Amino acid sequence: MANLLDTPGLLRRTWRHHRASGAPLADFVLTSRWKNGPSVQAEGPFMISVTQYTPNYLTDIRDIWRMSEDLGDQLAQIDGAAGVMTYIQPARRRLGSISIWADDRGLTKFIVLPDHVDTMNKYRSRGLPIRSAKWWTDEYRIGSALTRGLHLLDSNRQRRIVGPRSQPGTV
Repeated sequence: MANLLDTPGLLRRTWRHHRASGAPLADFVLTSRWKNGPSVQAEGPFMISVTQYTPNYLTDIRDIWRMSEDLGDQLAQIDGAAGVMTYIQPARRRLGSISIWADDRGLTKFIVLPDHVDTMNKYRSRGLPIRSAKWWTDEYRIGSALTRGLHLLDSNRQRRIVGPRSQPGTV
């Protein structure tokens, strides 16, 4: 289990990436390590899903991060999963995940896992509604896909955003 408080390597790696992007400090994103799934070597198309949660209580962030990392371990075992990564935007008090799938059946399997359902039930009333962005692409780069997902969520007010299938060569 990844511990958010003892990950100086993650902080250094994500800080370097952030500085290179030129984005404002409020957009800083701390990410866990990428966890490969069984379909990491699949040839596209891929479905990318970015979720976002804003808890009402800062004290919930650490526990949610830990649960997300544990859920990521389970997700990485599901057929169809290319991989998963947890993220947090400290200045915006948001956290969530990016998962990439070779098919949409795997995401459906993940959503109904007992641990996922329990986590959702526990925190649903303790923050803003969960938001998500989902789209299909022929290829992906994890960092670019996360940036695109966060941009979709920041620029749309809907809870669920479904983007069109990308053209070849886009993330």
